[in-house]
Amino acid sequence: MLELSAQAVEVIRDIVAEGGVGPDGGLRISGVGEDGETALDFELAEAPVVGDDVVSVDGAVLFLDEIAAAVLDDKLLDVHAHGDHFHFSIDEKTA
Repeated sequence: MLELSAQAVEVIRDIVAEGGVGPDGGLRISGVGEDGETALDFELAEAPVVGDDVVSVDGAVLFLDEIAAAVLDDKLLDVHAHGDHFHFSIDEKTA
C-alpha cells in the first residue's frame, strides 16, 4: 500500500483545497504505459473513477487508477520543495 510522507499529506491537502473540487475531491494519479514505460499523470478530481483505489491519510485524498496503484504499491510518496514550487518523488519504503 502506498504511504505518504508528512510533507506530501500537507501539499495534497493544500492542492485539493485550492483546486475547488469539493468535499469528496482528491488528487487523482493515473498511469500511462507506452513501450514498456509507465508515466504517472496527476490531476484534480471531484471523485474517484470506478475501479480507483482511494488512499486517505489525515485529510489528504488520492485516487489511484489500476496502473498507478500497481506502480505505487509499497512505495512512499514524498514532496521536495524548490523555492516557489515542489516536486513529488516516489521512494522505496524504508524498514
